[in-house]
Amino acid sequence: MRTLLLERVCLLSFCTLLVLVNLRQHRAMRGLLAFAASNVGYLIGGILIASREHLPVWAAVVLANFLYSMGYVLLHRCLASFFGERRWYWRGQCCMAALSLLLCLTFTYGYPNIRLRLAGIGLATGFQFVFAGLVAAHGWYTRMRAPAITMSAVLFFSAALNLLRILLTLVWGTTQTYLKADDIQTTTVMLNTTIFVSIDLAFLWMMATSLRDELHMQAMTDPLTGVMNRRAFEEALTNAVTRSRETGQPLSVVMMDLDDFKGINDTLGHRAGDKALKAATQCLREGLREADAIARMGGDEFVILLPNCPRNGAHEIAERLRAAIETRSIPFAEEAITLKASFGVATLSEPTMEGDTLLIECDRALYTAKRVGGNFVYVTG
Repeated sequence: MRTLLLERVCLLSFCTLLVLVNLRQHRAMRGLLAFAASNVGYLIGGILIASREHLPVWAAVVLANFLYSMGYVLLHRCLASFFGERRWYWRGQCCMAALSLLLCLTFTYGYPNIRLRLAGIGLATGFQFVFAGLVAAHGWYTRMRAPAITMSAVLFFSAALNLLRILLTLVWGTTQTYLKADDIQTTTVMLNTTIFVSIDLAFLWMMATSLRDELHMQAMTDPLTGVMNRRAFEEALTNAVTRSRETGQPLSVVMMDLDDFKGINDTLGHRAGDKALKAATQCLREGLREADAIARMGGDEFVILLPNCPRNGAHEIAERLRAAIETRSIPFAEEAITLKASFGVATLSEPTMEGDTLLIECDRALYTAKRVGGNFVYVTG
């Protein structure tokens, strides 16, 4: 048992160091601080239990188990940061942590009985893992499906192990000297050590998935306006054209360019230009459907993807957007910036038409709208 406990301390030390290194490198990562704190709690608790022969009971038993229990509470908060939770999960988690401490104190000092103490702590800990597992299960239908399933599986297995331990302890009993434990205690320690390591590995998988999604989002998003960039739009257009061919639904594209945007930059500066671009983007967002997509192609040029939208519908949408931009007043310093925009509209007219051809037609329509004086919507025939 002493060897197993020392092995647990070594593994927890390595895992805690790994998590703390990640905390330093990814301070903004949601839930990471709580997870690092939970690992520190496990590590200190493990050291106290491994040093049981040299420490008083309040430290080696009560404090050690309290640190483990609080580690599970912090793990719960970490998972809630990733996946969200129902309020009663959190209330249940806190109640089980309090119950664990109460039972530990009762059967250590009030009514000393190691069998009942182990059973009581196992009961409270089992339900702590159940509540944490329910939180992790919220991620089954997100982009973190695989690590969420892994994390919840580990937590539910640990819950089952602790609840089974209650039955085995009450039926077969346990030795009164922890460091000379029986097979049940020894097996439980081995499995719990494996569970601690598995939780850390599952969380690192969650971190890697989150960072990958964040990098993908940055690679596909315009940093100033928050809409898609050219790369993301080209991918979305290809998918939309394929879907239009399969379903037979119309597909339209609108290209927009702000009139005399260079004059805003030249007279008021680039900060004013950035503010104008953000305001124009907001007008576009407010005037579009949920299924529509906006992309900034560069400078002051935007493209709008309108799935399941015929030519007439696209014309109406573009005209509404043009009017919204024209009436928007943007305060800047002591100035009030006003905008006007030109729009070109094109619709997928033939099943064999490619996305690039659709964009070319849209660009020609925009050029025509600019040539006639701007602040105009031109629709290709």
